[in-house]
Amino acid sequence: MSAEVVWLLVGLFAAHYLGDFTPLLTERMLAAKREGRPVGPVALHGTIHGALAAGAIGITAAPPLGVLGLGAAIVLVSHFAIDLGRAQFSARYAALRDSGHRAFWGALGFDQLLHGLVLIAVAAVVL
Repeated sequence: MSAEVVWLLVGLFAAHYLGDFTPLLTERMLAAKREGRPVGPVALHGTIHGALAAGAIGITAAPPLGVLGLGAAIVLVSHFAIDLGRAQFSARYAALRDSGHRAFWGALGFDQLLHGLVLIAVAAVVL
């Protein structure tokens, strides 16, 4: 694996961390993700991820603008879809909203696995 691939993946995963585990994820976004509605804050959360991914792609890979945009769009759309799906399941099943339940951690792990696989696919598209 080339250094370029490694740095792109590091950048994408760092961007993902910033979008999901810092104050960039607001209380309103968290509430929407717990309750499955409204959709707007979840869409904004996906948009933040797309912007962060664009920054990571631009800094680490500097691809043509169209490729950078495609990578960012893939992250934006997939992050929104994955999080909205999890939010809708969480709205139906209380155990998925309670960190004291094993099901919560399984759902969180699966959510993060899906996001990670998307980031790997984006790296493949970009490079």
